[in-house]
Amino acid sequence: MDPVKFRMRYVIGFLIAAVVTAAALRHFLHVEVGLSREEIRNGVLLTAAIGIFLLIAFFRWRRRP
Repeated sequence: MDPVKFRMRYVIGFLIAAVVTAAALRHFLHVEVGLSREEIRNGVLLTAAIGIFLLIAFFRWRRRP
């Protein structure tokens, strides 16, 4: 199998799994926990911002000699 096709299948599978997981978590938080859509959205945006900050900090830390 071509390595590019294998990587593309891996990336597509990973993205599909991420979307399904996000949808399931959103449904669970909205229906079972009782959070509003706005509360879920705010939590996701805050978590994404913290994650991006930590990712940038990690890659800058790794580049230092």
